[in-house]
Amino acid sequence: MTLEELPLAPVSTRPDEATDGYVVALDAAGVPTGLGLATPPGTAGTPAPGTGGGLHPAVLLPAGLSLHELLTGEAVTLLSLNPFGAVVIDASGILGVLEHPTIARHATGADVPAGRTRSDLAHPEDAVLAGVVGVPVARVLCRCGQLNQVTLYDPDYPPTCPSEDGHPLDPQER
Repeated sequence: MTLEELPLAPVSTRPDEATDGYVVALDAAGVPTGLGLATPPGTAGTPAPGTGGGLHPAVLLPAGLSLHELLTGEAVTLLSLNPFGAVVIDASGILGVLEHPTIARHATGADVPAGRTRSDLAHPEDAVLAGVVGVPVARVLCRCGQLNQVTLYDPDYPPTCPSEDGHPLDPQER
């Protein structure tokens, strides 16, 4: 089962205009950089974290990725970067949000092998041609202001930010 076959929540690309559901912030190229909840109508003052004023990093998953590939590959490490879920995309654009409860519901009983994210040993599947053209990726804004793109994220050992001083990546809400 591919991600595009799973139930996806609708998402708006206009954070300032959306009043319910999910919103994404886009960069100049139209690629999502943040995902959160729309600011509810009638709320005054500073928006709550994760709403239209403070978006969490956008985790981008290709629509053709299978649920098995998501759960058994390194892409699963990206899911912890956003408390709501991940943005599913294809060549035509954004399809919707794959929410964490949907992943959990469909993953129940799945045979997920032990993780191999902290190993630098070659894996037999590394030599197999990929069935999916897109690569799962998270677009994370560091506290220093640098926009990073990561394919693996371990909060205990964050990747290095490519800024001048090379500090550990420290995700910030947008």
